[in-house]
Amino acid sequence: MNAIPPRGDPMSGRGGVSPSRTRAAAPSTDTESRAVARATELTLVLSEVYGISADVHTLRSGNAVVSLYRGLLAYTDGERFWWTGPGPSDSGAPVLSSELTLPAAAEQLAGHHAILRGRSLTAVPPLADELMTDHAGPV
Repeated sequence: MNAIPPRGDPMSGRGGVSPSRTRAAAPSTDTESRAVARATELTLVLSEVYGISADVHTLRSGNAVVSLYRGLLAYTDGERFWWTGPGPSDSGAPVLSSELTLPAAAEQLAGHHAILRGRSLTAVPPLADELMTDHAGPV
């Protein structure tokens, strides 16, 4: 399912919160813990079903991000998952995807992971490195 991510998420580039405002607004620990728990569940499914290792990181917004591969990050707010696919759409724009269910998100992300593993690492943009430097800390 291709969809525009929720307003204010880090991938949309529209309606987001500036980094200075993000730092000032402390996320609720309940929201943060739900996001981390959901991200951790995703990593378990990816590992057990698809043999994919992934890392979980907490964003300053209270959302969590799962880093699957260079250029493949999945975000969660504890309720839904969203990410940018590894290839452009027919118009050349990034393909934004989202899922509400963990199994569907894991299946689609495993497919994206397989595509990226088949490419040279120099062909994969280092988006994860840039994002993690500014927005995340280890869980």
